[in-house]
Amino acid sequence: MASLNAELGAEFDLFAIENPDWMTENVPPGAIVVLQTDDADFNLWAQKVAQRNRGLDQPMRPILLVHIRELRPPQSRIVRAEAELLKV
Repeated sequence: MASLNAELGAEFDLFAIENPDWMTENVPPGAIVVLQTDDADFNLWAQKVAQRNRGLDQPMRPILLVHIRELRPPQSRIVRAEAELLKV
């Protein structure tokens, strides 16, 4: 669950950079963003983690559920790579 959350978090960070207007319109300042998928178990886990962490905040921050409906297939952005083998 944690690895999926980390992967979705990285994707959402890129989405936020590329879509600042969406962020401004949808994400209240200071909100805890909880990413959701079509996996009910993951969604419950992510919400429980957010609720637990939220309890540490004073005042408590709002929680925003962001439902990820579609992802493009993963692909590397590397255009050119070089390799150098070090001798032992």
